[in-house]
Amino acid sequence: MKLVALVFGVLAFINVQAQTIQDGLALIHTERYNEAGQLFKKLAEGTPSPENQYYLGYYYVKTNQLDEAQKAFEKGVSLEDKSYLNQVGLGTVALGKGDKAKAKTIFEEAEKKKKKEAEVLYRIGEAYTLFEKNSDPAEAIRLLDEAVKRDKNLADAYISKGDALMLRNEGGAAATAYEYALTAKPNYAVAHNRIGEIYLRGKNYNLALENYKKAIEADPNFAPAYKDLAELYYLGQKYKQAAENFDLFMQKSGSTDPELELRGTQFAFVADDYAKALQGLDKLKGRSNNPFIKRMYGWSYFKTNETDKAIQSLDEFIKEVPDKVIGDDYKYLGRALNQKAVAAGQPYDSTALTYILKGASLDTNKVEAAVTYKEVGALTYAAKDYDKAIDAYAKGIALDSSAKTIINDYYYLGLSYFQKASRTIASGADSAQILQAKRALNIKADSIFSIVTVKSPEWPYGYYWRGVALYNAYDRQENIDKGISAPHYAKFAEIAEKDTTDQGKYKGFYKVVYPYLAFYSSSTLKDDAKSKEYWNKLLKADPENVNAKEALGLSAPAAQPAAAAPAKKK
Repeated sequence: MKLVALVFGVLAFINVQAQTIQDGLALIHTERYNEAGQLFKKLAEGTPSPENQYYLGYYYVKTNQLDEAQKAFEKGVSLEDKSYLNQVGLGTVALGKGDKAKAKTIFEEAEKKKKKEAEVLYRIGEAYTLFEKNSDPAEAIRLLDEAVKRDKNLADAYISKGDALMLRNEGGAAATAYEYALTAKPNYAVAHNRIGEIYLRGKNYNLALENYKKAIEADPNFAPAYKDLAELYYLGQKYKQAAENFDLFMQKSGSTDPELELRGTQFAFVADDYAKALQGLDKLKGRSNNPFIKRMYGWSYFKTNETDKAIQSLDEFIKEVPDKVIGDDYKYLGRALNQKAVAAGQPYDSTALTYILKGASLDTNKVEAAVTYKEVGALTYAAKDYDKAIDAYAKGIALDSSAKTIINDYYYLGLSYFQKASRTIASGADSAQILQAKRALNIKADSIFSIVTVKSPEWPYGYYWRGVALYNAYDRQENIDKGISAPHYAKFAEIAEKDTTDQGKYKGFYKVVYPYLAFYSSSTLKDDAKSKEYWNKLLKADPENVNAKEALGLSAPAAQPAAAAPAKKK
């Protein structure tokens, strides 16, 4: 009975050891490297066997700590010089360091001595897939095929074969290898995820998504699937889902890798979670020298209204890596400077405007450049800097004439010409020339508003501003005598009068349109009835209107029609 107890005790110990090693390998597969390292170190310290030394070294290889891996493998060999797994480990380190000849010599010796052992053949074959620059897919496939001949249930050998085939861009054959892994180990998360990666590379995003989800169903703690899902959602511009899945990857993996933390911060940033992005950036201080961190700081500070910090971060980024600067860097710097100027009571900052326009000029995407030029147009129009507004709107329209905002863009371009004309005052010896220039500006405004009426025939304001621009382009009496503005004002009235939602919003416009049409009807068309009709319409829209009351015999003499209502879009 004592002997039986001893035998079963030894077997139980061996099984615990094997299971513990498998647990460590599972942690590596799920990229929980910190936990895997702790486990293998504990095993090697507790029981310094050749096997435990090999797996400790293997952990170091997988985390790219080749010098530490070499120490572990050398200790394993010192414990047993015929430990061929540790010899394979030393060959793997040599291969990783670029010494292919040394690696080949070691591998050939191990294969010769242990050609019947599937595990040794598998580890040599796997080694040839671990370092892309020093890989040998053909040799890997040969060895891995030999390994599965000896153990058809060695699922990870099929995984490595698939990896080797992917190094040769043989996606179909790789998928078959991964499917064999599923046969050897049903519902294996690693295999499902690898198949998902093949579909992602082939841009079959639906099947990639399906296989990533299968990996998670097979093992909810399989971290790589969450990372790959994040990248997939990012490609699909589903940034919130991308950020959520990358967060899950970081939680499941327990990673403290600064580069991965930076990637997670980037996902938070593109998902518009700028507060979280700033938290992530703060955690990376002193742990990452990536210059793009200052760009992310600058953009995020701007988005969270920390203007001074945004200006400082972007200014430093632009000075430190000028060859990496893109249009948006200048745009955000300009917007931050402008935000500060507006807070100080200025309409805009001239330096800010220069930066924003520089950003637009660097845009490789015409649509984005167009949006920026129109942004400058709106900014300068509001500041009554109509020359700059005209230039900006014209550039924006030229770059993207099919934009959803195009009617609005043409509208404000027309208003910019009209407002510039209104502020052109004739005086001195050049009065005639100035008047001619003013007329040309109004006619240009009319031509722009005509585009608005073509593109939006049921929108009344384009017609209104055609009438106003032409009224100002000609002598007033000449305009009424010839009815130059009449068809445009009449069309405005026709459309506006049909609006049953809110007639009050047209009151200011009616005060210009109806008097003109009334005077035109009586003096040019000699139609007093029609004239009276327009005066009554004005009185209905504006019951206290003095002009309408006088024309209808209700008060003092009427004035001539006004030049224009305020330049206001309704």
